[in-house]
Amino acid sequence: MNAPTSAPVADDKLLPGKSALEEGPAQIEDDAERTKSSLARLTSNSIDRLEGLMVEIQEMREFLRSEGERVQREIVNYAQLNQNVALAATKIKAETVGTWKNTTVAGDAISSTKQLSNGREKLKRWPAP
Repeated sequence: MNAPTSAPVADDKLLPGKSALEEGPAQIEDDAERTKSSLARLTSNSIDRLEGLMVEIQEMREFLRSEGERVQREIVNYAQLNQNVALAATKIKAETVGTWKNTTVAGDAISSTKQLSNGREKLKRWPAP
């Protein structure tokens, strides 16, 4: 009988399916502590990143709000300027047309032409020679 009577005993740590209770309470506490610290580190990084993004979003929101207000002020200023230009153009037009009307009325009353000896009219040139 060359066959061994008993199977060789393997190392307990290498056997699969070993329960956590067999490892001992100290090993379980160490594993739990490492898992807890890893989770704390991972969530801390994520929370820090999220807080940074929230700050950036709030800053961007304030910037956009202030730019919106600035654009509204620019539009109001532009509308006022446009209205002032329209009023000035209307005033200039009224004054110019009024001057033309006065010149025509005065021109009809006092003739700016002279009768020549041959019957033709000589136009008065401005300025007089």
